[in-house]
This record gives sequence, structure tokens and C-alpha cells, in this order.
Amino acid sequence: MAWWRPLKIDDKILAKLEEWFAYSLTDEECCLYAWINPVTLYRYIEKNPEFSKRKEILKRQPNITAKMNWNKEIKSWNYNSSKDWLERKAKSEFSLRQEIQAEIEWDIVVTFKLD
Repeated sequence: MAWWRPLKIDDKILAKLEEWFAYSLTDEECCLYAWINPVTLYRYIEKNPEFSKRKEILKRQPNITAKMNWNKEIKSWNYNSSKDWLERKAKSEFSLRQEIQAEIEWDIVVTFKLD
């Protein structure tokens, strides 16, 4: 008998899953916290395909929060945050790294000597 129970997702488990998806945890990690088998989650998604979309939106929450925090720092005239933003988002003008693309062709000759 598996250690996970229950076999169905009720409102309480659904709320837990949504909370943990919003922390950008994997499906398996969320199932572990909710004490359900991942198969149970995937069966639920099969019956409720809109939840799959919601799950992916929830998983993006930390990115949204981080962007909001970063923007608050920039608006408060934080030089380092502004610099970091420009280096990442306006690479062509402000990146400290140069990216070089090249195509290289190699002619390889292999010689075998049989004694």
C-alpha cells in the first residue's frame, strides 16, 4: 500500500497545490507536500484541463514577484539594480560580456597503423 493518500483531489488539497505551485515547485514536489501520488495530480488535470494552465501561471509567480522587486529597487534609484537590469535586458548596449558567434569547419585526418 502506498504511503500517499487520498486518491482524489479535494478543495483542501487543491488549495495546497496552488499555494506550492506559486512557489515554483515541481509537480512532484507539490505532490509530495500534498501527500498525493503524482498520478493523482495528472488524472485530475486530465479531467480538468484548465487547471494545467492555471498551474503554469502559478509557477511563474516568483518571476513576477522578482521583477516587481527589481523595479521597486530601480525606482528607488538603486544604482546596482538599474545596472543589473540594463546588463540583462539591454545587452547590446550595456552588457559587460561580448557574445561572438562563429562557424568553424575542421578537417580531421585519422591515420591507423596496423602492425
